[in-house]
Amino acid sequence: MKRLLSAITTPTAKSSTFYYFSSVFSSFFRYLFHLILLRLLVPAEYGEFLSYLSLVYILGIPTIVISNVVTKYVADYRGKDDLVSINKLFYFLVNKISVLTIPFGSLLIIFSQPLAVIFKAHYIAFIVLGVSVFISVFQVIISSYIFAFQKIIFQTIIGFVSVIVTIVLSVVSIKLGYGATGVISAQILTGVLMTVISFLYIKSSVYPKIIDGKVLNFNISNFVGYSFIYALGTSLLVSTDILMVRIFFDSHTSGLYSSLSMLGRMILFGLSPLITLVFPIAAHRHAKKVKTNSTFFKLGLVIFIFGIGAASLFSLFPTLVINLFSGVAYIESASWLHYVVFSMAFFAFSQFIISFLMATDQAWVNVFLLVATILQPIIIFVFRGSISSVIIGNFVLQIGLFLVLVYILSAKIFSRDLK
Repeated sequence: MKRLLSAITTPTAKSSTFYYFSSVFSSFFRYLFHLILLRLLVPAEYGEFLSYLSLVYILGIPTIVISNVVTKYVADYRGKDDLVSINKLFYFLVNKISVLTIPFGSLLIIFSQPLAVIFKAHYIAFIVLGVSVFISVFQVIISSYIFAFQKIIFQTIIGFVSVIVTIVLSVVSIKLGYGATGVISAQILTGVLMTVISFLYIKSSVYPKIIDGKVLNFNISNFVGYSFIYALGTSLLVSTDILMVRIFFDSHTSGLYSSLSMLGRMILFGLSPLITLVFPIAAHRHAKKVKTNSTFFKLGLVIFIFGIGAASLFSLFPTLVINLFSGVAYIESASWLHYVVFSMAFFAFSQFIISFLMATDQAWVNVFLLVATILQPIIIFVFRGSISSVIIGNFVLQIGLFLVLVYILSAKIFSRDLK
């Protein structure tokens, strides 16, 4: 009992608990946002909005790479009290990466018309998404610095305010008749506002730029490569299916699938705070040559219990859950709910394992995530004649990825010779 009490009352455990429940509180309002949209938009319009959102995830792949790099290396430098490297890394990333965002945003703007035809949407929304790409680099670098510094209270406040502002602006946009296009514009505008506030909060650590005549060589290329695979996989595995269903099926079926995906993401994003938290904690301990297995087992046990519990609860009462969260217009999709929620639960477990291994210099496991990412569109294309087959195929894929990662993790934990 004493060991248990000492484990759950450590500063790390207390901050982790506060961060998790604060994030759950903020996540409630994020899903309230989706519930409001489900009530205000018909299935076809909601499918259009989630298609926009899926494109945002795909376009955000480079930002996930940046986030992983910033979190790991700033956590390492912070563990070594290397304030100079923390300052210079900021400008190194801004200079190197901002140039890469120009082609992404420009192509999205140039091809806004054909994209609107393909995804049965309004071309203005793609222009807005293109403009947002130019801003996203600064957003993710600043927010990742805050997370690496583990500024828990500020993160909680800024996240909560962001959700409230997004909801208000989105409802106003819908009432003014802008539909899904107005909603995505509201999200982007809110993100810009929160980024400015966040920069003012970390300004003392990154501004002014330290100029001491020394040029630091940040050897991050290897980690960046694997982080790109991680970003690619985690973004595409929750986005490709929605976009392909939007293309291969009618608008109504796409809307039903989007609503199921939203319910599955309630579990995935509900576990995301713990998935995200393991990265800086494990990286910080690993940099100090401290054992990290206890961190994995403590957070992993909580994730597994919460994930399986939530998925089981949704599966026991599918009609009630869909009626409560999505509305009667989506009831016909109830028979597929259990496949979707367990797919997202197992994907959350896989993300957690990969995040831990990346933090402890085992980033090569992302190769298996890449394999799953390639297999998903193939499965959807092969079974495009039946939405049920698409859903079951994705479910089997997520279980397979999880089992492979569990095998690799067990080899790492029980063998120090794993390369």
